[in-house]
Amino acid sequence: MPKPIIVCVDDEIAVLDSLRRELSEVFEDTCEIETAMGGKDAIALVHDLIEDECDLSVIIADYLMPDIKGDAVLQQVHQLSPQTLTIMLTGQANVDGISNAINTAQLYHYIAKPWQPEALQLTVREALNRYQLSKKIKDYQQTLERKVEERTQELSETLHTLQTTQSELIQAEKMAALGQLVAGVAHEINTPVGNALLAASVLNNETSSLTQAFEQGALKRSALVGYLQTAQESSDLILQNLHGAAALIQNFKQVAVDQTSHEQREFQIIPYIESVLTNLEPKLKRTRHTVTVSGDAALKTTSYPGALSQVVTNFVMNSLMHAYQPGEAGQLKFEVTQQQDRIILEYTDDGCGIPAEHQPKIYEPFFTTGRDRGGSGLGLHIVHNLVTQSLGGTLSCQSEVSVGTQFMLQLPLTLRKGEAHARG
Repeated sequence: MPKPIIVCVDDEIAVLDSLRRELSEVFEDTCEIETAMGGKDAIALVHDLIEDECDLSVIIADYLMPDIKGDAVLQQVHQLSPQTLTIMLTGQANVDGISNAINTAQLYHYIAKPWQPEALQLTVREALNRYQLSKKIKDYQQTLERKVEERTQELSETLHTLQTTQSELIQAEKMAALGQLVAGVAHEINTPVGNALLAASVLNNETSSLTQAFEQGALKRSALVGYLQTAQESSDLILQNLHGAAALIQNFKQVAVDQTSHEQREFQIIPYIESVLTNLEPKLKRTRHTVTVSGDAALKTTSYPGALSQVVTNFVMNSLMHAYQPGEAGQLKFEVTQQQDRIILEYTDDGCGIPAEHQPKIYEPFFTTGRDRGGSGLGLHIVHNLVTQSLGGTLSCQSEVSVGTQFMLQLPLTLRKGEAHARG
């Protein structure tokens, strides 16, 4: 990492030698000290340092020089390198010269000749500390701006995905029943997006206050620490809410996927359900529940196994989330029978049941009584659309509080191409 550079400017060699010697006593190991004879030499040196991307931290310039006065030199340096701190060194500067340097070069300090070495060294040390602090703040602001830009881009992409999926839903006639999902997603996504925007607004206000305090020279360490804490909390909140919005959009895309993309084939129903339950074993083994599957294991159907897999999964997950209290042992049952050319699939649990006033709403998108436990309200809505559209069947529900819930699916034994679309 390059060392900070201190530039000393005067038209007298003796003064430059004195400045170099006194500054080297303190800063020789941590800084590079450059000297320039007069204003023109100083401007040329600064140009070279900037071109070489050196860390020009402090410049000390005498006021009264034969070629260019010190305030004009510092003004040009400030234009070339605004972050460099400027110090004027003279015993002959008038009020106008000092005022001009303050106004045009953001003069950091004025040192009168003759100076005390300790005073010079202390002033330069404070200037270096302020320069480093300013540099850190700028770097941190750039990092925060980049993070906010990245999060904003993620949000833009998420909203673009929502708009694209909405368009696909409208175009897909067989999924027309999902049109109402768009309004639900727009409503649900409002909360995480609103939280993210609020956090970004707080961060912006705190940054403005910190910048104002810095420019006024009133920045305190406690204020900087508080700002950094607020910035970290705001960044975490933005990230958390954008992840939540992205997860909601992902669920939306899953609901809206074109059902014709699933493979249709002949398969044995019970073995297939059992394979799905095997995949759910990591979640089931954390509970005391028992899942059973009964019926004719040889019974086959020609349909979409992927859709049936999701129906089975959503039934089980819905029971785990809503039907039982932690630690309860429940009985979850699948029963498969055949009635002429129909498959009857019954799913039951002996959980808490669904109140009568909620039963008409259970297939509505985003209706849930378990949002505080992470419920999205999409599970049974997905089931309803898969059963009635992809699988070409019907779905009914019977439930009694404190007794349990039963879902009955009636599915065609052989799903002919186009049949599910006609029913949907």
